[in-house]
Amino acid sequence: MRPKLLAAVLCLTLFGCASKQVVPTHNESRVQAEASLKAAESAGASRVPEAAQHMEFARQQIADAERLLVEGEQEAADMRFRQAEADADLALALARSIPLEREAQRATQQAEAARRSLQ
Repeated sequence: MRPKLLAAVLCLTLFGCASKQVVPTHNESRVQAEASLKAAESAGASRVPEAAQHMEFARQQIADAERLLVEGEQEAADMRFRQAEADADLALALARSIPLEREAQRATQQAEAARRSLQ
């Protein structure tokens, strides 16, 4: 009888753990948002106007989230941290892509000018 009871308790425990939804804590969200912001800063996002704007959005959202944490609004703070992370990620992507796009445009213009001069 005991082995069956032990097996049943073990199965229920495992089932309960497996069905528990894992939700990141506000601290994890904060760390991810700040890490994304630092990555954008190190990629030079502040020198690209389009990216700098999204970095500012991310900073504001982090500040708002911290204020919400003080007020006890955990879920709202978590959402702001996630929004900050998304804006910082966008700033990073823009910091990398816009200079490359400008360089490609310059190369295209030079190639077009060279083609015209050969004609």
